[in-house]
Amino acid sequence: MTRDARGTRDRLLEAGTHLFANRGIDGVTVREINRVAGQRNSSALHYHFGSRDGLLDAILTEHRGPIETRRIALLDRLEQEGRTHDLRALVETIVLPFGAELATRSGRDYLRILPQMIGRYGMSVGRIPESFGPDGYRRALRYAHASVPHLPAPVRWERVSLAMEVVTYAIARRAHDIECSEPLRVPEETYVTAVVDLAVGGLLAPVGVGSHDARP
Repeated sequence: MTRDARGTRDRLLEAGTHLFANRGIDGVTVREINRVAGQRNSSALHYHFGSRDGLLDAILTEHRGPIETRRIALLDRLEQEGRTHDLRALVETIVLPFGAELATRSGRDYLRILPQMIGRYGMSVGRIPESFGPDGYRRALRYAHASVPHLPAPVRWERVSLAMEVVTYAIARRAHDIECSEPLRVPEETYVTAVVDLAVGGLLAPVGVGSHDARP
């Protein structure tokens, strides 16, 4: 790919990411993305990505790769240290790579798109299909399940799914507040730690009366 073509592709990625984050993944037209990217050629997006959905997939891949690389490094270290039953450390392998994305506008835009994609793919955040990128997230979830063996299996599945949903939406909310210049009560590190605390607390909470009939 030539330098000019790479530049055009990057501008389309940047424009699409920001528009999808601010207007919603179904609220932006190809024409708008081309215009914001400074492309007079109306076929620019289709040339580089095939379609609007192709651009969306490229945006997710662009961010998911580095996030999973960081996550896999954290998981590898836990495995080397024999700490794969350390629930808090496992939750951190999920939360911290997402939290790092808060440092840039592009990362914050990605975080705001991510919850929308859960609905688009019709999937639970706790059950990621094999086709959905590298294995770090799935590895973390498998270890998380093994770290709460006292929970009946149906309850465990729901707890892990709910905890991951809370993480996804909480980090997306922080990204939104930063982008919209909302008042922030605590700095980033404190906020991300609070998200970890909440997820761990939810996974370790006592089983309520309504869940006692669930079978392993």
